[in-house]
Amino acid sequence: MKTIFAFSDTHEKPLSPALVSVAEESDFVFFLGDGARGIGDLALHKGFYGVKGNCDFLPLPEETVVEAEGMKILLTHGHRYGVKTDLLSLALRAEELGCRLAYFGHTHTPEIVEHGAVTLINPGSLSHPTFGQPTYAYTVIEKGKAYHKLVPVHPLG
Repeated sequence: MKTIFAFSDTHEKPLSPALVSVAEESDFVFFLGDGARGIGDLALHKGFYGVKGNCDFLPLPEETVVEAEGMKILLTHGHRYGVKTDLLSLALRAEELGCRLAYFGHTHTPEIVEHGAVTLINPGSLSHPTFGQPTYAYTVIEKGKAYHKLVPVHPLG
């Protein structure tokens, strides 16, 4: 069993101590862009993977593929795939790379969408949600299956 803490669009706001604890207890930490300068010590986490958003200027990849429990996972910010209007391009890219999961950000809107054989996960924004509370995504992968949850966070912690 492996656990994933995924977050996006912090726009330099540091994570609260409670969220840092969730990240530290997870096997993987996925940062999906826009706020790379605020990541701090999370980048030292043994399972940390981050990608560059449209507001990031640090040397991070545009996308990366990670494997967890035999499952291939695409990480991207999403702006290059037009995720604000349609998720088809992102789903096709994930399929092209043999990924069953694709994590993305950019829209600041949390969602989990099944698109063919690919599950698309947007954790929303931890600092500037489109609506409602800030959120992150938490995934458990066990025996070839992935279980996802979008977790609301109180704005102060």
